[in-house]
Amino acid sequence: MALGLGFGLGVFLTRPGFMIKEPQNEIQMEEGFNQGSPPPPGQKIAGKKLAQSATPEPRKWDEKTIQGLSLREVQSRLQELSTWAPGAEADKMEVRLVKRWASLEPASACQYAYQAVLQGADESLLVSALEIWARVVPAEASRWAAALGSPSLRDLSVRTVYQTWAQTDSSAALKSISALRPASARGTATAATAPPQAQKSFSNAMQWARALPGPLREKTLDAILGEWTRRDPPGAANWLIQQPGDIQWAMISKLAAEWVKKDPYSALSWGLGQSAEVSLGSKLAVGPVQRKFFEAALGTLIGTDPQAAANWLASPIGEPFFTSRIGSVAGRWTSMDPLEAAGWSLSLPRESDRNAALGAVAGTWAKTDPQAAGQWISSLAQAGQRDTALSAYCNSLSPYDAAAAAQWAERISSPELRKNTILAAIHRWKQYDPTAARQFISTTPSLDPNTKSDLLR
Repeated sequence: MALGLGFGLGVFLTRPGFMIKEPQNEIQMEEGFNQGSPPPPGQKIAGKKLAQSATPEPRKWDEKTIQGLSLREVQSRLQELSTWAPGAEADKMEVRLVKRWASLEPASACQYAYQAVLQGADESLLVSALEIWARVVPAEASRWAAALGSPSLRDLSVRTVYQTWAQTDSSAALKSISALRPASARGTATAATAPPQAQKSFSNAMQWARALPGPLREKTLDAILGEWTRRDPPGAANWLIQQPGDIQWAMISKLAAEWVKKDPYSALSWGLGQSAEVSLGSKLAVGPVQRKFFEAALGTLIGTDPQAAANWLASPIGEPFFTSRIGSVAGRWTSMDPLEAAGWSLSLPRESDRNAALGAVAGTWAKTDPQAAGQWISSLAQAGQRDTALSAYCNSLSPYDAAAAAQWAERISSPELRKNTILAAIHRWKQYDPTAARQFISTTPSLDPNTKSDLLR
């Protein structure tokens, strides 16, 4: 009976659908995963379902994350950053990455920043990298900065390094300056390394700079005075006029240029000795220094804001200088906005002033856009104004296109002015294409036979 019962149970339990299977899939998957082979999506490991797909997390660009990047990761992200659209966000990330790079490899980071600034990046990128280098190895940073090829970026870099270095060890910074090359870098470095007592007061800083040897003195005084004037023009002016004549003469133009950029009307009034403002302190004595200040101030204003200069020259205080500065104002204004300059020129009430301004507009415009200038000249209704503009236009055009200048000059209605303008163009023309010039001389109806004969000899 026992044997029969056992046989029956065995047959029953071995029927399809009643087999007890080992959990082979789960065991094999766990073993496979442990061996480094990723399991198919949806399988189980120790009772847990795997994610359907592993999507890499997006890169984080916050400052904390960037500060933890390796050198290779920094360079990779800078490469990725080059694909971003230009803008404030990209600039901010570039600064963060370069600062991290500078903390790992300052020389390479600064070289990258320098090239980037040359190509249009903000100067703060270079400053940020250099500040880090100057805190770590200032002597190396100073030599690198002084060797830069761009004069303006060299000054910026040297100033940044020495300002940073002076905060940690001003004595060592000062000692290093004598070995700095080129000479221009030494002056910038000296001004940036003024001792703490000088940095607290511009007058103290100037007194300290005056005791420096030879060429360093002038460069350093110039740098300190420039910064003082940008912050407190009257204070800087009052200090300067109390100095010996040679110091005044050497530095008065710097004072004028910086002051007029900040407050042109106060600067010009002080330069003329006509300032009534108590805050401006002592008046500048009339004489060579005063004239040099005024010339530098007015020249700077014309160069930076010709419209403001025109307004000042039209005022009662500036009117005596109006006629002598019309050409400069009109020319500079034309280089910025020729149509505005042309409109201003035509609005001048005196004919002599108007003609001087029109000539300056035409001559300057011919160098930047001769076609547009020619169209404007052709639109002038009055023959006298058109002749004046045409003559100036041709004289400006002839150094690089004498043929066109000679042809334009034929349109001048005044016989004498036409002849003189044509002759000036021909003399230029004959220097590089005498055959074409002779052909023009022979065929133009604008020259009399005697003049033609003289030119063709």
